[in-house]
Amino acid sequence: MDTEPENESYLELYDIVKKEIVAKTLFAKVRFIPRSGERIFLALQGPGKWVSYTVLDVHYFLGYDSTSGKPARSGSEGIGRVTLYVEPSK
Repeated sequence: MDTEPENESYLELYDIVKKEIVAKTLFAKVRFIPRSGERIFLALQGPGKWVSYTVLDVHYFLGYDSTSGKPARSGSEGIGRVTLYVEPSK
């Protein structure tokens, strides 16, 4: 998992089986947000070692407050976060 600056918007993959974040990247690096039912392939252990996840749900948090770890009331405050809830593909 990448370590990204905490003061910028980001996208994360949350594995519902492991109950943990399995990947995180700056939102500025993201060119496409997958929809529910689509697959994501991650090279977690180097080139050629792909892990496949299926997207179950997508949640958008606008105005994420990094100090409390919760969405802020205003979309203009704080940073944004997109969480993809995933499970290992079968």
